[in-house]
Amino acid sequence: MKKYLSFLFVLSFMYACSDIEGNLVGVSGRDTWYPDVLGPGKVPLGMVYVPSGAYQAGEDDEDIMGFHTARKRTVSVPAFYMDATEISNNEYRQFVHWVRDSIAREKLYRRSYDEEAERWVNIPDNFFKEPYRTLMAMGSDLQGGNTPFQLFMDSTNGAEVDKTIMTMLGNYDKSKGKGKKLVNGFQYDQKKYGIAGGPEEKFDVVMSDDDLRGIFQMYSGAAKKNAPDKTSAKGASTKTKYNQGGRVENRKYFTLNWLEPVDYEDPEVAFMLSDMYLSEAERFYNRREIDTRLLYFDYYWIDYKEAARRGKIITKSIDARKTFAYDSLDKEAGNTLYQRSRREPLGKDYKSNDLHRSTLMTMDQNTNKVWVDTTGYTEQWSEFSKLNDTNSLRGTILQNPGQDLDLGFTNSKGAHNAIRGHSDRSRFIIKERINIYPDTLCWVRDFTYANKSSMTQNYFWNTAYDNYPVVGVTWSQAKAFSVWRTQIFHSWLQSNGDLFVNDFRLPTESEWERGARGDLDNMQYPWGGPYIRNASGCFLANFKPMRGRYFEDGGFYTVKVYSYNPNGFGLYCMAGNVAEWCSTAYDESMYEFAHDMAQDYEYDAKDGEAPVKKRKVLRGGSWKDIGYYLMNATRTYEYQDTAKSYIGFRNTMTHLGRGGKDIEQENGEEIQTDIILN
Repeated sequence: MKKYLSFLFVLSFMYACSDIEGNLVGVSGRDTWYPDVLGPGKVPLGMVYVPSGAYQAGEDDEDIMGFHTARKRTVSVPAFYMDATEISNNEYRQFVHWVRDSIAREKLYRRSYDEEAERWVNIPDNFFKEPYRTLMAMGSDLQGGNTPFQLFMDSTNGAEVDKTIMTMLGNYDKSKGKGKKLVNGFQYDQKKYGIAGGPEEKFDVVMSDDDLRGIFQMYSGAAKKNAPDKTSAKGASTKTKYNQGGRVENRKYFTLNWLEPVDYEDPEVAFMLSDMYLSEAERFYNRREIDTRLLYFDYYWIDYKEAARRGKIITKSIDARKTFAYDSLDKEAGNTLYQRSRREPLGKDYKSNDLHRSTLMTMDQNTNKVWVDTTGYTEQWSEFSKLNDTNSLRGTILQNPGQDLDLGFTNSKGAHNAIRGHSDRSRFIIKERINIYPDTLCWVRDFTYANKSSMTQNYFWNTAYDNYPVVGVTWSQAKAFSVWRTQIFHSWLQSNGDLFVNDFRLPTESEWERGARGDLDNMQYPWGGPYIRNASGCFLANFKPMRGRYFEDGGFYTVKVYSYNPNGFGLYCMAGNVAEWCSTAYDESMYEFAHDMAQDYEYDAKDGEAPVKKRKVLRGGSWKDIGYYLMNATRTYEYQDTAKSYIGFRNTMTHLGRGGKDIEQENGEEIQTDIILN
């Protein structure tokens, strides 16, 4: 045993004396990143690689339409992946089914009882009891309160957090935590939660099986405050306190269980999901069908443009609330904490109003916290005029929570390191809700005095059209699809212990044109040019040829997404079949002001804005368009809330790495060097 210990000591000593230790070697234990193409499962199925490069944007021939919207210029684009084909009906149907099934699982979770409810969710392995999980979910929130080093933050409140945690763990019982109220509103009362203090006493902080049974037996904890629960299926009698909540209160901690299939034909399941179907009065020949008007998808995206803006840091001796009492929501807290002079304003860093975005936090009629943007409100709007008077607001945390924070620190010499941050990050996380079912009636709506009812009835659902491009999808729906696709892919990567990759998204206009040109500069079409037929006289795309002989190119309406030959990058139907949404907002003069590096122009149009601000770029032309719209340089648009029978889309993803023309090189010497460095 002594020899073994001596060996370990020598080994540890040798390791400690290594010439690597004590030097800059980076973080150890990180896996080597293999470029996407050869890394198993790293590249989504059906995408192709488009290397970094430049192309000549603009008209490749005379601007016969006289639009003058695409002048000649050189544009460079970083490497990206693009779907080899347009998104098909069957691929989009996976999105529709996912939304349908998630709604069904949510309803079954809420409406089942006890263990049956538990089937539909995944419970964390270490699911904490209350109030531990609430304190864990608390986070730093507005100005934290848990970073006492920064003087403008609340070190006093930070100390209360420390005491609260110690009390909850039974190691601090001076005041037993009663009445403690932290910066984000969390209040701990030892008596309420029934935890006996004392440094020697030990207790469980994780839910037991009996505790979980009690949660699932109660729909809502508020309904049975401190009431004993009924006997569970196993025969064990449990008592679950009100503070543990019921299944509704605890839903935010659970994820849906996608391994549990939903049998829509099961009589009991069909009964519990009865309100997902069309009512009897709306059924056609009494067919029981899902009401597609209920298929809403909730999703989030980050407004990086707004987050990147830098407003004016408060540099005057007092802030907007006339004190530095950011510390507590409690009205009883003193208003003199850390009331001191800040650094003097420095040149352009100073503005008289000190505002970045004039926002307020108040309470609505249900006492929910609400962010109120007062930037656009004026005295002329009587219903909002009082918002300019902060004295009329209840629960205000800061007068201007959108204000940039001074995250810097002034040293003892008086020099300031001028680091900025935002007081509230949540305002950059944009929540959206959208109905995701495609507009199948677009076939009838788009063409007056034409028989398109058969396409309306069958195009999206009939298996005959599975591999045809999805249409009737708005720009907003295509964006939501991209977010959903990102989340299911990232969830899969996370489950395998892999790193996240870049998001799926709609291509920018410059990415689309780079992909369409296929590394062929100054060519009119994706296949080159200048002709639209091959040597055998066959048309090379699905469009409207010969003054309206639609079927001369092999397709009357749309054709399958892998029809015709791919271009130099392996992309199908970059010209014709369906026109494709781009993420770029349409502006006739964009080529005049856009950057020549990863060129793009984004604009998030509000509901009440003029239609011209809701235009989004369309590229590629469609089955009903003439040959002019098939050209690489042709620019056109449609409104973002419009669905058409000739508009579809495909996704892109930015490549991780150098993105050279020969991606094999990134798997050669570069990857070997990375392995050695790791």
